[in-house]
Amino acid sequence: MSRENDIKLIKKNGFKSFKPDRHSFIDENGQRWLQCKFCCEYQKVDEGTGYITCGSCVVKIDLIEYPNTIKKQKVSTGRPAGWHFMNEFVDKDGNVFHKGKEQPDLKGTLPPTKVKPRKKKKKLSADEKLHKDIKNWKKRLKAKRGKK
Repeated sequence: MSRENDIKLIKKNGFKSFKPDRHSFIDENGQRWLQCKFCCEYQKVDEGTGYITCGSCVVKIDLIEYPNTIKKQKVSTGRPAGWHFMNEFVDKDGNVFHKGKEQPDLKGTLPPTKVKPRKKKKKLSADEKLHKDIKNWKKRLKAKRGKK
C-alpha cells in the first residue's frame, strides 16, 4: 500500500482499525528489526518490543490530528536588535523602556529613539587579512620603539 492510501484509511477508519501485516527478523549481528505498524518499513528495535511507529508516521499522525500546529513565521515588532539592552529606548508608538522594562507613566513624553544602522564590514580575503596584520604589527613595533 502507498502512504497516501494509508493516510486515507487512517482518516476514514481511525488508527485502531489499520493493521498491516508486521514481520520481524534478526540480522547476522543479532539486531532485531520490526516493521512500522503504519508504513511497514523496517526499524531497529530492542528485544521484547511488540510493535512500533516510525518517526515519519508519527509526524503524519500529528499533522492529521493537529493541523494547526505548524508554526507561522516570526512577526517583527519593529524594534531593533538589542533594544532591551539599551538603558533607555522609546519605540515609534511612544512607549518608554528602561533596560527592557516598560515605563507606562512616561509614555509619550520622549521622542522616539533614532537607531543608527550597523556599518557593514567588507569581507577580507586571506591576502588582505595578512596585510592588515602586518600593518598592526609594524604599528606596535613603532610604539614600542617610541617608549624607550
